[in-house]
Amino acid sequence: MIKEKKIQTLKNAVLNSYSQIFFSENKIFALLLIIVSFLDFWAGIYGLISVLTANITAYILGYDKTLIKKGAYGFNALLTGLGTGIIFQPSIELTVIVIFGALLTFFVTVALQGILAKYALPYLSIPFLLGIWAIILATKDFTALGLSERNIYTYNELYALGGKTLINIYEKFENINGFESLKIYFLSLGAVFFQNNILAGIIIASGLLYFSRIAFSLSLIGFYAAYLFYGLTGADFSALAYTFIGFNYILTSVAAGAYFVIPSERSYLWTLLLLPVTVIITASLEHVFSVWQISIYSLPFNIAVLLFIYALKLRVRKNSKLTDTFVRQETPEKSLYLFHTASEEFKNKNYFPIGLPVKGDWSISQAHDGKYTHKDKWRHAWDFVITDEKKLQYKNKGDYLEDYYCFDKPVFAPAAGIIAEVADGIPDNNIGDVNVEQNWGNSIVIKHGEYLYSQISHLKEGSIKVRKGDFVKKGDLLANVGNSGYSPYPHLHFQIQATPYIGSETLDYPLHNYIIRKNGKTELVTFGKPEEGETTAPASSEKILENALHLVPGKNLSVNLKSSEKNITEEWKINKDIWNRTFITDKEDSKAWFYENDSGLYFSNFTGNKKSLLFIIFKALYNTNKSFYKGTEITSSIRPDLFFGKLILTLQDFAAPFCIFLKAEFKMTYTEKDDDFIPEFVKTESTISKTIFGKVKEKEHFTVIFHKSGETEIKFDNNILSIKPLKKTILNQTAK
Repeated sequence: MIKEKKIQTLKNAVLNSYSQIFFSENKIFALLLIIVSFLDFWAGIYGLISVLTANITAYILGYDKTLIKKGAYGFNALLTGLGTGIIFQPSIELTVIVIFGALLTFFVTVALQGILAKYALPYLSIPFLLGIWAIILATKDFTALGLSERNIYTYNELYALGGKTLINIYEKFENINGFESLKIYFLSLGAVFFQNNILAGIIIASGLLYFSRIAFSLSLIGFYAAYLFYGLTGADFSALAYTFIGFNYILTSVAAGAYFVIPSERSYLWTLLLLPVTVIITASLEHVFSVWQISIYSLPFNIAVLLFIYALKLRVRKNSKLTDTFVRQETPEKSLYLFHTASEEFKNKNYFPIGLPVKGDWSISQAHDGKYTHKDKWRHAWDFVITDEKKLQYKNKGDYLEDYYCFDKPVFAPAAGIIAEVADGIPDNNIGDVNVEQNWGNSIVIKHGEYLYSQISHLKEGSIKVRKGDFVKKGDLLANVGNSGYSPYPHLHFQIQATPYIGSETLDYPLHNYIIRKNGKTELVTFGKPEEGETTAPASSEKILENALHLVPGKNLSVNLKSSEKNITEEWKINKDIWNRTFITDKEDSKAWFYENDSGLYFSNFTGNKKSLLFIIFKALYNTNKSFYKGTEITSSIRPDLFFGKLILTLQDFAAPFCIFLKAEFKMTYTEKDDDFIPEFVKTESTISKTIFGKVKEKEHFTVIFHKSGETEIKFDNNILSIKPLKKTILNQTAK
């Protein structure tokens, strides 16, 4: 069993070492690239030797198996082996040089991984450059090596590989008339694997198209943008067909336009702007490196992409139209779809959850950019009051503090933290009076994290229960509402800020898990910013939902599907990967990725068999809050590539950076609870709607019943799928 795992790890490492050159882990694409590498047999052999050397070394030395399987330690060694195998005649001596060259490239890879990781930058193909340059310069003293003559006798090599048939295919592609620029495009693609023929480029282009429509389109855009710039400046672009540098523009375009950023109109625009810069870098470096009589290879690509990525990371204001790929998927398309459908959930996941500082129903008398005091640097704040059915804040005539419904009401910690500052001893004002000098009044500042604080102000004199340095949990009693400071009538001021001082500038930060009551209906908000005039209250969790949605890594789930025709039982595991991301996995190794917090369970991604029972769970419980308010609806978007066929999805892939016309929408409605005080079950209805250009084409319906016993039932299409937690647990599970 252990031996099989080692073999599987090595197999994945070898395949991905080829496809990683194009930022891919697609196995079919990898096989096509292996075929391309063997169009020059000895180059292919030495490339494979280098890949095996680097990956076996990484495994023996105990490096991260996940990175080994991804080909992270092998692709630079592969390029070094291919380049060396192309330049020199095959021999025992060259084999030794290739092995040690692969070791050198591997160690440079590891070193650069550690150095550049501090700046969150990739090492790209810099290890290959250092490795191939070291070998080329060193071999000037290695007289036992001879330069390759194989490109002189190309037909002999092709005949040895595939006989007359391969020669005929080669001639057919080489003798294509017209489209000179397209021929150079194919030659540039082939040059990535040191192949100087059109056939190699066509195979790579076909594999690139199969792997990613976005990457393929960007390869053309990158090439032709550089081609036009060469024409504009009077440079000779045909030279790129035989100098092994034309691919720089293709790789730069794919990396900067789709891999390290989310593909979009803006990323395509910046790719077009970056390519002339890459041309300038290329032209200048050629003159510099001609002194040493060595090729610049992929150096322009590395410089241009690293400069671009680093510049993006140093931005003060992030732009949603040009954003880093925060969760990288198998293809640029999947990264894009995930960004559009889950960006709000992922953005919210990064927020530390800060709730309301009150309990029960409260009205917002002033919200962000309020017309009275929430202005300029202090505009992101809320004022809370309590109103009656007539929207009045007071009883009688409102002449006294005690007439106001919110006066002396308890105030609670909105989240866990440490008391950073306390101000007390400021008298409460009479109605209509204000304290201009001590305008914040009695206040508390709580530290929730680095550069994250909340401030609660206008508290009642002498009511504060905490002192500076105290630790508080969410919901702990802090004080009571008063009328101190610049407050003509009792209310509670609440704001989020980055510094620990009373009166600090405010942050535009959402509040967590609350409800809004309007027109007799209740709206549940996971993260949001209450608006002026809204009636809001903290959302209360339902115990049944808390138990059912509490999925702990190490726990197993028993799953049973019953219908009139079948009865299927499975056991699933809840695991986590090396990045601490949690997922449910079944026997087929399908995975439903999720995260859970105090407010609910949220599925973020699915990989594997879409006909599996696990995919049913993913669809039925995609976004489930732990609170129950009858009639409440939750809506979310889901990645369209999980629901549509390949043909129409291919068209969508090409258009995706500019327009997404395929959509899948999730809606959950909270419909029934058998008892308000001691319920035995909670029922919800889930729907997945598939739309094309805004028109609904298909719907899937699920009825979900959460039982007090911990069992969850999902009813769909005359099937009943039940999920029960098992008592046994398996600790320290990680993704393989």
